[in-house]
Amino acid sequence: MLVACIVTYNDYPLIKDCVNSIIDKVDKIIAVDGRYIDFPGDYPYSTDGTLEYLDSLDKVDLILVSGADEVQKRNIYLTKCSDEDIVLNLDSDEVLKGSIPELICDFGIVDLHDGHSKHIQKRATRFFKYRKGIEYKYCHYTLYFQNKIINKLHEVINKDFSFEPVKDFHLIHNWHLREGIRKHHKSIYYKHLVRSELGFPR
Repeated sequence: MLVACIVTYNDYPLIKDCVNSIIDKVDKIIAVDGRYIDFPGDYPYSTDGTLEYLDSLDKVDLILVSGADEVQKRNIYLTKCSDEDIVLNLDSDEVLKGSIPELICDFGIVDLHDGHSKHIQKRATRFFKYRKGIEYKYCHYTLYFQNKIINKLHEVINKDFSFEPVKDFHLIHNWHLREGIRKHHKSIYYKHLVRSELGFPR
């Protein structure tokens, strides 16, 4: 089964663009909504139409989790996956362009385009075969298996896992399309996130 996984909080209408880009290409979408632990604001769940939109879609499995960090929220959607499911991990402000191929290796290395510039990055945790025991640890972009690190941001470094470049599709990161106050809140949150993932106290 091809499962798209998204974490979100007050991301409408960008979450709609994200979902529309994948809904006819995947078997299921798991969306985890809720305020991140260090995110500004008091509301535990989205209040901007995100919940109503996601809840209206039959293909979406909506999970509500408030007060969790990014690693915890991503591990929550992994608990809903089964062995050999193919996981497609998107941020709520990203869209997919192209078709999703069959994944032969354990990991597909995906191109991530910055929607605001010509900058392109490689991402090693966006498209992979799930195995029970795979989990995010320490950083929201780092996967582990049996306490051994699998990847860095742009490459698979664990020789127990195979990988291949993915050319059939790429992701476009449309962070610049957020409203001004949402950009501001996100920047505050990411400062806390980086510090906490580097081991500094909250």
